[in-house]
Amino acid sequence: MVSETNLTLFQDITSLELTRDLQAGGQRVQKVCELLLQGIEQKEPKLNAFTSIEPKLVLEIAQTLDMLRLNGRPVGPLHGLPIVLSDLIETQQQPTTNGTKLDTANQRSKDSVVAERLKASGAVLLGKTRVSELGVVTPPETLHPTSLTHRPGNSASGAAAAIAAGLSPMGIGLESCGSVLRPAAYCGIYGMQPSHGSISRRGILPLVPTLDTVGLLGRSLVDLALLGDVLYGYDDQDSSTRLGTAPRLLETCLSKVPVKPTIAFLELPFVQTDEETQAALVEFEEVLGDQAFRVVLPPLFEEGLTAHDLIVKAELSRTLRHYWDRGKEGLSDTLQQLLAEGAEIRAKEYLGALDWIKVLRSGLEEILQRCDAFVVPATLGTAPRLDNPEESTRFQDLWNLCGMPVLSIPLFQSTSGMPLGVQLVGPPAGEARLLRTARWLEATVRGESSSGE
Repeated sequence: MVSETNLTLFQDITSLELTRDLQAGGQRVQKVCELLLQGIEQKEPKLNAFTSIEPKLVLEIAQTLDMLRLNGRPVGPLHGLPIVLSDLIETQQQPTTNGTKLDTANQRSKDSVVAERLKASGAVLLGKTRVSELGVVTPPETLHPTSLTHRPGNSASGAAAAIAAGLSPMGIGLESCGSVLRPAAYCGIYGMQPSHGSISRRGILPLVPTLDTVGLLGRSLVDLALLGDVLYGYDDQDSSTRLGTAPRLLETCLSKVPVKPTIAFLELPFVQTDEETQAALVEFEEVLGDQAFRVVLPPLFEEGLTAHDLIVKAELSRTLRHYWDRGKEGLSDTLQQLLAEGAEIRAKEYLGALDWIKVLRSGLEEILQRCDAFVVPATLGTAPRLDNPEESTRFQDLWNLCGMPVLSIPLFQSTSGMPLGVQLVGPPAGEARLLRTARWLEATVRGESSSGE
């Protein structure tokens, strides 16, 4: 049976172990939620990760789930697991503010597809977490869970900070330009960008539809697989999704690799990490030995980043136009400028930028024919300080533009004890094998067996 201390901090238990314990009756969902709510009450005043949390509603849902099991009714694969949602994701029973005062009292009439699928699987929607202004600029007031002089990044940073602080085992955000992957790396947890179109975005604030993907956050690779199995699937009202067989993420993630994977270490000469991150990657490559090789991206990819930036500005100016029309004075100067620049982009320029996607994807897939996945840094370095808002999305932009699956894995620490994450990138629709490869990499780096759990 899981101890209360472990439930509070989720330090020594995966979400899979917890939900199996809840399904078997080893713990009550109500007790788990009570412990988490106590933790939130203690830590939230300093952390500032949540925009909305309804303890009474959470406990009512928990009691209902407990009664479901006691009455012998079937329970879902996420039975009793508390999950936080970034405040761009609509939920029927909690307001959605999208990180702007223009939506402060925005109560939705129905759930997003993500919320629907989580509820159907037996999860408890614990609360909504802070995001950047409309998920784009102006970082939220959330502080880093292990250093109050640092920020946990932009956009989905509220969810990442809550998970890292032990206030939730898993979370969901909107991944676009590293919105989920960077906060995961900064906070020392796991993040996943699924292949574009894997999960319905209906009911989530659209930002850059060409790039937007539902991002997953957890405390282990197994957590991400468990979440993905529930959320993946076709939605006839989201044209980016596609019909297909279920990817069986959890089953594949827990399986042994048939042969040792080959890993490419990608160098992006147009962006530079700090010295500690560089040293960590060199050490990582040395550990893999003959299973690793190095590739330097040619200048063509730097040109592709210009196309990425043009697409982002053009699509933001369209998707967020209604906020401008409602009252641009309510938007930050930075966001106003971004939207104004996007409105000036001509259709010919935009369509030309979209043509780059096939070119870039073809070049990356050529590299992936020689390896199982490639490694790149997740960030320039450790989490940014409060007085230094500088971040770079360049370690996410290319894979985001090409719709490829990406994992952010907390493999290293800086000399100051702050997390340093790395990213593992795989071919489109290849996230099941990517998760399995990532587990093997973790085991290899830590000198463990990579057998299934």
